Amino acid sequence: MKVKKSAKRLFRIVFIVAVVIILVGVGILGYKRFFDKGKEVVKPEIVDKLDDYGYSLEKDATKLDKGMFAELKKTLNAEEVDEEKYASLVAKMLVADFYNLDNKVSKNDIGGVQFIKEDYRNNFILEASETVYKYIELNVYNDRTQELPVVSSVDIKSINTTTYKYKDITDSKAYKAVVTVSYEKDLGYPKEVTVVMIHNKDNEKKLEVIKMY
Repeated sequence: MKVKKSAKRLFRIVFIVAVVIILVGVGILGYKRFFDKGKEVVKPEIVDKLDDYGYSLEKDATKLDKGMFAELKKTLNAEEVDEEKYASLVAKMLVADFYNLDNKVSKNDIGGVQFIKEDYRNNFILEASETVYKYIELNVYNDRTQELPVVSSVDIKSINTTTYKYKDITDSKAYKAVVTVSYEKDLGYPKEVTVVMIHNKDNEKKLEVIKMY
């Protein structure tokens, strides 16, 4: 009789332990699937580069971006660089990538950052993630249904040289470009954006964006 009771007690303990292990396993899987997926890092695949300028083209770039990158590459590889054309392309590429939200994975996947002055990038990313990009839903698994803007074209309305001064930065040959933006569907995003570019202090041939509004 005692042996039977001991066996029953042992079976009950083993059963309870097994149930606990199963529940813990299910809990861990559930946590990873629903709560931890935002931590997954999706590394973009680079398909083209301009090493001297620090520019690159990602595989999932839009057709518009790819076309402008090819034009930028041709412009910068020319024997004599047409700087105004270079400035125009930088302004257009920044605006096109920044406001094309449909291909962004999350609110921290900010477009056009490579064209921003390096010292200003962190602030640019932070501000964008809390404004234009704030309500972008996560799309790690490509299952997002949210409607987001798709840029169909960008054009230069005007571009001219200007003197830029701010704190310890001065550039008497800075560029100011006004870019017009068209979208596949009007969702209320800017249709005209101003971009200010200055020369990099360590690499005079490189232009970098210091202001966009």
